[in-house]
Amino acid sequence: MQNTVGNQRRKMGRVFLKVPMTCEIINPMDNSCRTKNVISRDINTEGTLFRSDEVFPLNSQMNITFQLPVKNNIIRTPIKIIRVEVDEEGNNFCIGAVFTQLSEKDKTDIGQLLDRVNINRILELAIKNKASDLHLTAGSPPVIRVFGELKVLDLPVLGASDITLMIYSMMGKQRIKEFELTKDADFGIQYDMENRFRVNVHQQRGFLEATLRWINANISSPEDLKLPEVVKDFTRIKDGLVLVIGPAGSGKTTTMAAMVELINQERNAVIIILERAIEYLHSNVRSIIKQREVGVDTHSFASAIKSCLRQDPNVIVVGELGDVETIKTVLYAAEAGYMVIASCPAPNITQAIDMLANAFPADNRKQILSQMATCLKGVICQTLLPLKDKKGRVLATEVLVAEEKVRTVIRNDELARISEIIQTGAAYKMHSMSHSMHNLYQQGLIDVHTL
Repeated sequence: MQNTVGNQRRKMGRVFLKVPMTCEIINPMDNSCRTKNVISRDINTEGTLFRSDEVFPLNSQMNITFQLPVKNNIIRTPIKIIRVEVDEEGNNFCIGAVFTQLSEKDKTDIGQLLDRVNINRILELAIKNKASDLHLTAGSPPVIRVFGELKVLDLPVLGASDITLMIYSMMGKQRIKEFELTKDADFGIQYDMENRFRVNVHQQRGFLEATLRWINANISSPEDLKLPEVVKDFTRIKDGLVLVIGPAGSGKTTTMAAMVELINQERNAVIIILERAIEYLHSNVRSIIKQREVGVDTHSFASAIKSCLRQDPNVIVVGELGDVETIKTVLYAAEAGYMVIASCPAPNITQAIDMLANAFPADNRKQILSQMATCLKGVICQTLLPLKDKKGRVLATEVLVAEEKVRTVIRNDELARISEIIQTGAAYKMHSMSHSMHNLYQQGLIDVHTL
């Protein structure tokens, strides 16, 4: 029943609308009238939610007056209070009210506003087109990326105010407040039981914009993703560091989710996943899985890793190696006997190791490479290539297994030799990106221009 109600509410939609409202409150004792200025929070064709420093009794009735954005007409309608609660900060009240005599014209105007900024309609089109990404940009219709190619949706051009209403309607008050301070926000939204989106909100030339990454809630297996068998070996190690690397949009998060799910299916473990925005939702099978979102459940990756070492983990999954403190803490955890799976954006394995070492001052490079040589177990580099028929993409991979020769070249800072070791390391289940791409070409999956 709750899911049904939630779906109906989502499809009906609402819009974040922060505009002044005037309440006309009639005293039933003497029919005297007073006014109260409040600020709306959101609205739909059925009613509104507004903030007030004064509480109103449930079922009380009054008139409100307000003006919709981009509309000249003033809406004045009776309302009935159906919900009263203290707001998040505890200083004011959130008052929910239904319209009791909204005119058809006013309902149409509100409905048109909802239609124009209805993010659910755009998300539905993105899912239908199997888009990996959705871009909301002022002065342009919504744009989706399908199999690596950008495609403009057949929808009206979005104005700056449209995008603000659309994006803020996905965000709670606290997240809006934080975004207005930092000008960046990352979070996830659940469209339905099978589809989720990772959202990045940002500003460009003073305009609010957003990029949404589509995530199918069904977690794929390594076989479904056509990952090499050695990836399963990596999930079965008890300690050390496994890196998943590749350019942005290469499916690193999907690969890591598949690895986590395999551990979840095969052994009893405590798995702690740290992400900028939670993407795939895991359920406990044989393992206990804890998912922590940076900015919501913890302040930073580095502080979360330090904290989770006191939470009895077996496996720590880090969604982003983006700063010195996080890299340092990950290396410490891997050396201390925990299994760590971590992601970083890099075009190839040699550059990934070099980039992580270069994040530190030059005087620390030798020490960092020595730590990596000690705790590194393997690296998976991946990229997505367009299929020959242009109806999808296929995964190409490169794999490094950290056997003794690999440890030696890392420790001695002879990273240029890694490529040669990969090419001759088939006995250790290593293979190069060119080898993987050649196999895909031989199978008829990609064309010669992709090589």
